[in-house]
Amino acid sequence: MTSTLLLPHEQLTLANAHEAAELQRYRRLALSFLPHAPQTSHLMATLGLQSEKRLDMLRQAARCLELEACVSEVPLSASNFTLDQRHFFVIDDIMGNQIIEQAVRSAAESKHFFEWLLNTNATPELHQPLVNFVREKEGECRVLLEYWEQHRASMMAQRA
Repeated sequence: MTSTLLLPHEQLTLANAHEAAELQRYRRLALSFLPHAPQTSHLMATLGLQSEKRLDMLRQAARCLELEACVSEVPLSASNFTLDQRHFFVIDDIMGNQIIEQAVRSAAESKHFFEWLLNTNATPELHQPLVNFVREKEGECRVLLEYWEQHRASMMAQRA
């Protein structure tokens, strides 16, 4: 069985594009929850700040490898956040629950993406940042899942 190894510039470019899309997704989520659920908006904004920190770590790693061009531009990529919903802003708990559920799924996909990048890495300078990203994404998944479970329990209690 052969394994795929990516070149450093490929990894930096892919990681930068992915994390920039994650940042935009969390910013949109923070804005969409603001009128109906400010606490959820705050959580999404906090997760967006963590994305900004990961982008900074990528820039530092790129500087060490003299590959700044791979991370110097904000990529124009399509996000996995669906914009075909009727309302941009969350208007009720049911809609909020669906969006949080999608955020949980997206966070898990993001974690798997960084696990894949780690497994295809052959560049020592990228190893620790990728290990950190996987660990942070695991925490992100855990936080979102716990928040989603609390949100669903709160909805059930309100209906009873």
